[in-house]
Formats: sequence, C-alpha cells, structure tokens
Amino acid sequence: MVIRRFIAAVALALVTTMSAGAGAAEPVRCSLGGKYLARSVKAFNTQEDAGYSIFTRFRGAEVFVPAQPGLTAEWLDRVLTFQIAAGECNFGVPKVNVEVLSDGSGFSVRLSSMSERYGEEREAAEILRRTQQLVKAP
Repeated sequence: MVIRRFIAAVALALVTTMSAGAGAAEPVRCSLGGKYLARSVKAFNTQEDAGYSIFTRFRGAEVFVPAQPGLTAEWLDRVLTFQIAAGECNFGVPKVNVEVLSDGSGFSVRLSSMSERYGEEREAAEILRRTQQLVKAP
C-alpha cells in the first residue's frame, strides 16, 4: 500500500513539473499588436465639463486595429478584457479599461486607467508608452 502511494506521488510530481515546464515554454502574448495588427497609436483624451469650463483630460492610448473577416468590436473587447485580466497584456498599471468602437475600416481600441486618484496622468502615460511598444513589435 505504501509503495502504491509513493508511486502515485512521484507520478503526480512528474506531471505537475512537466505541465509547469510546458507552460513556461509557451510565450504569453497579447493579441493586440500580434493576432490583431495595430496600425497606429495616439493619445486618448476626453473633454470634461467642470460646470463653468471644459478641460481636456489625458486618459491613455487609442489604437486603430484594421478590420478582419469575422472580427467584431464586441469580440475584440471581450478578448482584450480577458487577456488584461489574465495578465497576458501588461500595460504597466493594475486596472485598465477597454472600450472598442467601430471606426470606418476598422476599430478604435481605447485603453485607459480605471483609477480616479492622483497620478492618473502617469498611469495614462505608461499605458500609451507600452501600447506604442506593442505596435512596434514584429
């Protein structure tokens, strides 16, 4: 009985080690810039109404993704939201909001910081910087 348990423990340890090694061999890659080609990146700004005046607020990055057969805004939003939550897409901030809009011959992907605290512009700048690196990557 002891030998069976020992053999089962060794087999379980081998399977766990091999599956961890296989997962480490596969590179984790964000679909944005890879599977879904990004044509351009620009700063994403919004107009905020403060009652007496309107001011521009820097939020993050806006990426243009050309249309592909079968690709919809809803699907692109779902895939990117999942990959950000799973850690496959790293934009350098803990919480990133994804908004995908139809834009002529493609989609406009807006990535912005979800924080409402001091330092939001630094987080927006980090999102923009990392998004620009994704686009430059082959």
